[in-house]
Amino acid sequence: MRDLLSKTPDLQRLCSRLAMDKAHGKDMVALKNALLYFGQIEEELCFLNESPPSENGVGFCFESPEAQLLTDELEKLNALKELLEKAIADDPSVLLNEGNLIRDGFNAELDRLRKLKDSGRELLEGYLEEERKETGISGLKIKYNRLIGYFFEVTNVNLSKVPSRFIRRMGTAGGERFTTDRLAALESEINGAEDKIVELERKLFFEIRDRAKQLLRESTAAGKRIAEIDVAQSLAREATIRGWVRPVVENRNRTAIVEGRHPIVEAHLARGEFIANDVFLDAPDADYGEGAFFALITGPNMAGKSTYLRQAALITIMAQAGSFIPASEGRIGLVDRIYCRFGSQDNLARGESTFLVEMNETAYILHTATKHSFVIMDEVGRGTGTEDGLSIAWAVCEELLNNIKCRTLFATHYHELAGIDHPGMVNRSMDVDERSGKIVFLRKIREGPASKSYGLHVAALAGLPEGVLRRAGEIMSLHKKEIPAYHNAPFPEAETRKSLPGSESKVLRELSELEINAMTPLEALNLIQQWKNTIDKTIGGEKKPVSVQKINNASKLPSVEPSLFDPINNT
Repeated sequence: MRDLLSKTPDLQRLCSRLAMDKAHGKDMVALKNALLYFGQIEEELCFLNESPPSENGVGFCFESPEAQLLTDELEKLNALKELLEKAIADDPSVLLNEGNLIRDGFNAELDRLRKLKDSGRELLEGYLEEERKETGISGLKIKYNRLIGYFFEVTNVNLSKVPSRFIRRMGTAGGERFTTDRLAALESEINGAEDKIVELERKLFFEIRDRAKQLLRESTAAGKRIAEIDVAQSLAREATIRGWVRPVVENRNRTAIVEGRHPIVEAHLARGEFIANDVFLDAPDADYGEGAFFALITGPNMAGKSTYLRQAALITIMAQAGSFIPASEGRIGLVDRIYCRFGSQDNLARGESTFLVEMNETAYILHTATKHSFVIMDEVGRGTGTEDGLSIAWAVCEELLNNIKCRTLFATHYHELAGIDHPGMVNRSMDVDERSGKIVFLRKIREGPASKSYGLHVAALAGLPEGVLRRAGEIMSLHKKEIPAYHNAPFPEAETRKSLPGSESKVLRELSELEINAMTPLEALNLIQQWKNTIDKTIGGEKKPVSVQKINNASKLPSVEPSLFDPINNT
């Protein structure tokens, strides 16, 4: 079947060209070949379907109503195929004004004209022999000249034998020149044979193309049948050679994929190199209760978050399309739509920035998704400031968790979102092995949030200068002390959302994270002074002057220009 399909032209595309009267000679040859192999495919399929199930029976059924063909319709397509085999040349021209479209033997008049064109001299010699016999002039000759064309030349000795049907054209010193009606007709046919051939071939070609167009519905149905068989055998072959399994497709808002793999990425890697991962989502259901339907995926860049999200969506599509899936086991609940918010792109022609495009797509998802949808979102809110982006991402998570309640995979670098406390949400992350300051991406999903994003490590892999990386590490250390984290923040209900933690909780959080054994007494005193100044600023609404004491062992800390970053005022 694969061998036949590999030789079959795209019949549906040919039908489109037929419908618009754009099919040329090579298209008609392709149509003939498509119908030829379609007939062989149908014979093969009939043989397989008639075989006992225990042997080779496949029991293939066509899904599309448009793919159904009756016996008489199949016979009409076979008759069209035979017509094209008899009529269209093997290697026709794509132009309709060059000839070479119609096969020899299809039309008698066309064959005669071609004979005139190819062997005109032989026809003239034959006619000359006939006139010699009838007139008895053995020395009669046919000659050609540009002025009068073809003519009979008769010497003065034989002028008395010239019949009355000879028409005198001109005299010469040694005789006379004559023509006849038949000679003039032969001359006209020979000289105009090429033009007549082109015109007759065009006429015949249009007639054949119109007959093919009358069977457009049947040809389109044949194309759909070929397409369905092609898809089915392609998926079956991939399932066989790549170890895919048959999923259970059910009418429940649940996705359970064991050791799922990305079918395209896996195909470009060596066998066994792709790391498989599980996907478990269980959306609220009236019959089955509630489960964790929202998975927040954190982890470093290049760890495989995007691949994980996309493979879940692809496996869902494949299962719902009737394919086996790249997994060891799968139970896929039907979905009405799959939504994908990935990547960054702008639309300059419409004046839309990358962030506006991202928000447009996010808005469309939130407005149209239902509890039966499947949503994958990656890095929502990263196109704007940190505070804005985090707030938007948090609110989007709330909407998906509280109102839409659909199966969702939400990848982010906002680790603060891991502090959301909701029964429908679970935290998962891509595992990383850190050894001696270097990281190894394990590409394996694990329970729990990621501790950090390892952005500096990825930047080092990309080849950023060492000085830039070192300075980035120093600045990141300062930011870590001042930017609040929300890992322990409760999930705010819609009606009782509160502001983020204030200066007191910030001090307590820094205190809990201190490594006392690594601090000198002077560093401890300076840190206590900073905490006191921070709290004093907010007590009674009075802003008090803040003094920053210098630390004697300043060589251990990064030097930061005040104009660049003020850790006390957080500017």
